[in-house]
Amino acid sequence: MELTPRHELILKTLIEEFLSDKKPVGSKFLCEKYDIGLSPATIRNVFRDLEENGYIASPHHSAGRIPTEKGYKFYVDRLITLYELSLNDKQKIQEEFLKNDCKLDKILNVTCKILSNLSRTASVVLPPLKELELVKRIELIHIGGDEILLIVITRSGVILNRRLFLDDHVPQESLYQISKFLNHHLVGFELEEVKKDIMLTLKEDREGPEDFLRVADTLIATISNDPTDEDIYIDGLQNLYNYYKHSDMDKLEPILTLLDNKELLREIFSQYIQYDGVSTFIGELKGDCLSGVSIIVSNYKNGDKSIGSMGVIGPQRLNYPKALSVVDFTSKLVSEMITKMSR
Repeated sequence: MELTPRHELILKTLIEEFLSDKKPVGSKFLCEKYDIGLSPATIRNVFRDLEENGYIASPHHSAGRIPTEKGYKFYVDRLITLYELSLNDKQKIQEEFLKNDCKLDKILNVTCKILSNLSRTASVVLPPLKELELVKRIELIHIGGDEILLIVITRSGVILNRRLFLDDHVPQESLYQISKFLNHHLVGFELEEVKKDIMLTLKEDREGPEDFLRVADTLIATISNDPTDEDIYIDGLQNLYNYYKHSDMDKLEPILTLLDNKELLREIFSQYIQYDGVSTFIGELKGDCLSGVSIIVSNYKNGDKSIGSMGVIGPQRLNYPKALSVVDFTSKLVSEMITKMSR
């Protein structure tokens, strides 16, 4: 059924009342509290249409109605009123960042706390995927015997340190020349490109300083096999406990299950790195046990390059307007900070 403006008005009003009060909403209550120009009988008829089409439901032993997963999705996609963060909230966010060092790990840790504090639910920040990072500088340093240290610095400030063990000794002067050669060819490329194509091409073309081919195989193996997964930042578990402690604690389990499944979290958040704007999941996750979970996620950037993602996770009864605005504002601010750091 195509929802009419009347259906949409009643659904929007019901959902926002339920989000505010947590109680099933009745037709008489809706008529008395909101000036919508409809009688209780008319509202009951609209309720019946919405219920028959799966947008609302009647809890057991209740005359009121509550939103369903389908109702929440329609609300977020079509009916939600954009919420403008208050100047006070914006200042709080900016002040939290100013209190800390301008280092990537500090920024992401603070970001996670900001998201959970302002949304009053759990938050997740996925660090930049290394394979999407742009190379800024490469150094090879002799540290003793046949061992050298490979240092790769990316434009967002991520530093990768790896020990390489060679078959024989390569002097530091040669390592300096190899570093210079690699920087000339690799700076500005994604690590994924470096892993898959460029190093092999350089080796096959027989380019580079005299000792380059002696270390090329070890370099390629080290970069190609380097794990790209970084730890995920999670905050706000206490918010979830506070929300559920006076109601159904069993509904907390699906969210905790998701937060404990780092592989699934990474999969969900990674797939939206390349999408601009804020995306919302409502009951669209893998597994029936996660059907009650809602996620709001946005990417963050280094310049025009999307490198990571962040968002909030909670029950379907989220304050969607506030949470969407918090995630949107914070992701844009983090993007600005990372872009300035990388210059």
